[in-house]
Amino acid sequence: MLYSANFNDAAVALLKSEIKDSAGKTNKQVWLMLFDIYQASQNRSEFDALSMLFTVRFEQSPPPWAESGDSAGDPRRSTQTRERKDLFTLKPNASGDLAAEIEKFRAFAEAQGTVRLDVSKVTAISAEEATLLNNALLLLRKKNMPMWFNSIEPFEKLLRSQIAEKATEVQRYYWLLLFELLIIQGRSQEFEDLGLEYAVAFEISPPIWEIYVNSVAIAAAKAAPAAKAAPSAAIQPEVGFPLKGVISAASANQIAELNGFAANHTEVAIDTSKVLRIEFGFASIFFEVVKTIQVAGKRVILSNLNELNAGLLEAFGFNRYAILVRKKSI
Repeated sequence: MLYSANFNDAAVALLKSEIKDSAGKTNKQVWLMLFDIYQASQNRSEFDALSMLFTVRFEQSPPPWAESGDSAGDPRRSTQTRERKDLFTLKPNASGDLAAEIEKFRAFAEAQGTVRLDVSKVTAISAEEATLLNNALLLLRKKNMPMWFNSIEPFEKLLRSQIAEKATEVQRYYWLLLFELLIIQGRSQEFEDLGLEYAVAFEISPPIWEIYVNSVAIAAAKAAPAAKAAPSAAIQPEVGFPLKGVISAASANQIAELNGFAANHTEVAIDTSKVLRIEFGFASIFFEVVKTIQVAGKRVILSNLNELNAGLLEAFGFNRYAILVRKKSI
């Protein structure tokens, strides 16, 4: 779950602690999870060091290192290098002020060309700061900036906590930021629902839905073979539908293609060998996608899962609606 929420360092620390524990050090699954993190982050040196320890501990060969061209990748690139480069963590400065940090965020995003905003450190936000963040996001969206979010659900709950039953002009700024967040994530139905609440609260028309296109995510989705005239070139029957990168709210195109694939098959095999991770905030949505396919009378198989993704899906109960098949690591 830590890895899924993009807290890689915390996940590594936990797993490294576990393999030193008297019980965990003989648990191969824990070791394999750590191998998967090092592989995903292209950390060859730590991978090799762990391989030596694994060989000594289990007296067998460790999982093989996959070159970057064969490893799973974020939709923005084949490794996590870029994700780390364009990650901006929004948090109050020493005086508890967010305003200056929001301006730094805008400048950072424009300098990088893409941005993933981590809002996990924001536990309070004023109406003025909400307006500043809304304006910054709006400006970046108008510039067609590819954007993603980390830990967005707790942040949205924080904003909603500021919306009382009796609407005031000050509270309206929290509403407007919520609308902007929904647009960037492509969550049109929730935007409409919020619009109805807004109309009742303020007795005025809500903001209008706008189309935001994350060009990087779209390009990544189109990069997969799409020769529909020759299905064998795009999707190998024995492998199934290929999911790639970070499965998140930005994966709408992939999910739509998966649903189209499922409509024409009684057995829906989904190849996850190139899935870097499944974003924690999106896991419940992905669960409903898989459940809907299975309820429609299809047999769903999620194959080539790495240990991290398999563990997450089991925690969410995917095994009630799909067959989960781990990749062969050793």
